[in-house]
Amino acid sequence: MYVGRIVIIGGTKGRAWVGYRVSSRSFPNRKAKVRGDSVLVSPVDPLDLEKNPYIAYNCIRIAGKAAVVANGTHADMIGEKIADGTRPLEAIALSLIAFGYERDELSTPRIAGVVKGDRGWLGIARRDEIWAKEFDLSGDGAFMVATYEKTDFEEISLGGGSAGEIAKAAFEMDYEKPVCSAAAFDAGSDAGGDGCSGFSLAAYNPATR
Repeated sequence: MYVGRIVIIGGTKGRAWVGYRVSSRSFPNRKAKVRGDSVLVSPVDPLDLEKNPYIAYNCIRIAGKAAVVANGTHADMIGEKIADGTRPLEAIALSLIAFGYERDELSTPRIAGVVKGDRGWLGIARRDEIWAKEFDLSGDGAFMVATYEKTDFEEISLGGGSAGEIAKAAFEMDYEKPVCSAAAFDAGSDAGGDGCSGFSLAAYNPATR
């Protein structure tokens, strides 16, 4: 099954995390790169941006004690609203209303997630609907939404003890055309003062296939 981009929120032993995977049939030559308090997805060949402006964006962004994950530039708007004091559910909803679905040939939905403490949120902007929901992450568990086929919020079995483990697990999910993945993990005092307010970040880029 091809599901396109995947946003995941979860909790592992009281530690919240987000995961993201790029799956692509049209633009498989992309990579994820950690840049300070965010993870950037971008094409290996910058000329691909002339064909599709939606293929480069921060897929993960840290906003204080929250981690944001999304399949487009709305991740930045959500992060900025949370940093300004907006509640995560409202930040997701307002940003998805502002951006709407992608105006490509497939009317690709915009999807997003946030974790903060033991709570998580998912949102999706389809062509005909915008939906956002809050989840309890106090136990071990995870929830996902994707741009195609898996467009409802779904509980899944996925986790890990670090950002690197979660990014790899997200990449290895049993869906077609994986390209790269990324994750943020609330490592708390174990994060080592990397400027991410307790979150550690990881990008997973397998060797070119």
